[in-house]
Amino acid sequence: AEELPTAEADAERAAYIETSAAASMGAFESSITERAATGAIPTGFYNLDDKILDGGLFEGLYVVGAISSLGKTSFIIQIADYIAAHGYDVLYFSLEMSKFEIMAKSLSRETYRLADETRNAKTTRGILAGAKYAGYSEPEKYLIEQAKAQYSSYAERLFIFEGIGEIGAAQVRAAVEKHIKLTGNAPVVFIDYIQILAPYEAKATDKQNTDKAVLELKRISRDFKIPVIGVSSFNRANYSIPVSMESFKESGAVEYSSDVLIGLQLEGAGTNNFNVNAAKAKEPRDIQLIVLKNRNGATGRGIELEYFQKFNLFKDKKIIEWRETTPETETEPAAKPRRGRKAKAEEGINEQIDF
Repeated sequence: AEELPTAEADAERAAYIETSAAASMGAFESSITERAATGAIPTGFYNLDDKILDGGLFEGLYVVGAISSLGKTSFIIQIADYIAAHGYDVLYFSLEMSKFEIMAKSLSRETYRLADETRNAKTTRGILAGAKYAGYSEPEKYLIEQAKAQYSSYAERLFIFEGIGEIGAAQVRAAVEKHIKLTGNAPVVFIDYIQILAPYEAKATDKQNTDKAVLELKRISRDFKIPVIGVSSFNRANYSIPVSMESFKESGAVEYSSDVLIGLQLEGAGTNNFNVNAAKAKEPRDIQLIVLKNRNGATGRGIELEYFQKFNLFKDKKIIEWRETTPETETEPAAKPRRGRKAKAEEGINEQIDF
């Protein structure tokens, strides 16, 4: 190799040494100080925040997946509203529903929370259908006005962007940069949902475009030190079986690039005689939130939720321990273990890893 002049070689060597971990300690300490000032951002679900996420959301990419029509949009809207109500700015990118539909979901939930009588609460359609208002009673109209006032108290920190096929990761980044420039506040970002972000390359496959989008969302979370929460669809083959890494559709990047991977499933999914339509028809629905990946915490835990689908409201029930099951593991008894030294050692290992 060609030798560099001594001064140039020394400068190159010094610059290279500055890339070492030791040289980064100052920046590392500053990063810790910055994070101490911000702390965790709570989601409003106590068991999720306190028992699983170490207080709430931190910088990173969170992905929430579920089967179609389970309630994943209502779930993340509820989290977004809670975050805004507690003083944090939120950028919500709705790639499927209109801005007004998103707002109506929130107002519907508020009517249910505020109602003295549940029968006066309004569904999303009941909020949006102007023709119905003439037939509402005075208590119903008053309840809607109360819900609007409650929503308005935090909606100034909630910024909703709508667009089908027009918003990609590049537009998300630009919106985050603009928001920080104009407000001075680093927002929490929601993407609903990942698979319909605008493609980077028209000729690329769906998987390639989704992989690229996920990687870019991860970069956004890292570059701006913010939580980014994305919704992901499930494969249809996973509609009646327990959630798993394989449930996430068309992208290995979801599994590898996410910091926290969450699956929502109907209670009983994967057991014998499970009927997805019957489970969806329950009011409220019994939902399990399962943490499949948690880069800086434990997995194999989840929470039980009640979902009042008419009014877009999730309620926290309790923490659960979870392990993946199949109809076979539900019905077949475990083989009686051997009692030799090796068998006992194997049992000890299993006790440590079995959730």
